[in-house]
Amino acid sequence: MKQLLSFACVIGACSVAHAASVDTSDAGTIATFQTGASVNTLEAVPTRTPQAITSYTTGDPVDATAFVFDQIAGAQFSVGGQPGVNMPALFSLGGGLAGDAHSASTVLAPTGMQDGTTAFTAGVFMEVFFPVKVSRVGFFLNPSLDNVSMIALDTNFAFSGLPETNLETGNGTAGNFVGFSRPTADIGGLKIFAAGAEGFSLDDLTLGGAVTTPIPEPTTWMMLLGGLASLAALRRRRA
Repeated sequence: MKQLLSFACVIGACSVAHAASVDTSDAGTIATFQTGASVNTLEAVPTRTPQAITSYTTGDPVDATAFVFDQIAGAQFSVGGQPGVNMPALFSLGGGLAGDAHSASTVLAPTGMQDGTTAFTAGVFMEVFFPVKVSRVGFFLNPSLDNVSMIALDTNFAFSGLPETNLETGNGTAGNFVGFSRPTADIGGLKIFAAGAEGFSLDDLTLGGAVTTPIPEPTTWMMLLGGLASLAALRRRRA
């Protein structure tokens, strides 16, 4: 029995504990990640009015009431430059874009750092600062835009003035739920970079404390069960 438990740890939970980067479409994995966390659908951000768009363009003016800095509880946002000045914006997707938001119609997307216009293009990024550190941060990526690369940090220098230390890096696939999960609440910053020519948007921002149960993907469970079956067969042969 001790051998079985040790083998389970090696194949299953132990490997999952180090897999802090999340990039999944599995509903069960997403539900576990969001359990006990705060999920902001972006549909009712105080004092903000999403800008309605029907195409992903670059260079169009963005209304001042669509920009987001610290109106979402637990997080502050920028697109580089000066926090509180250069900000991402909320967009309400309509027409041919309807359905690209994960819940209802509103998403959060980078804007041009220099002029604050729409920026569904290459080279855009978003910075996030968590005044109270979290152990989980995740969100859905727009399925019609691009993949991203991500960095979780212990802070964000632009906001806090403190030196940054990278905690984890990861990649996110368009249409998937992506982010990071760590065993302790040490994530104080997040940077998200577009990996393609059309930029990105995010929805259902999820912030939370530590996940006490590992979050294995279905393939991890298959490896675990297969390994346990092989070990059990070996023990029978020896007997």
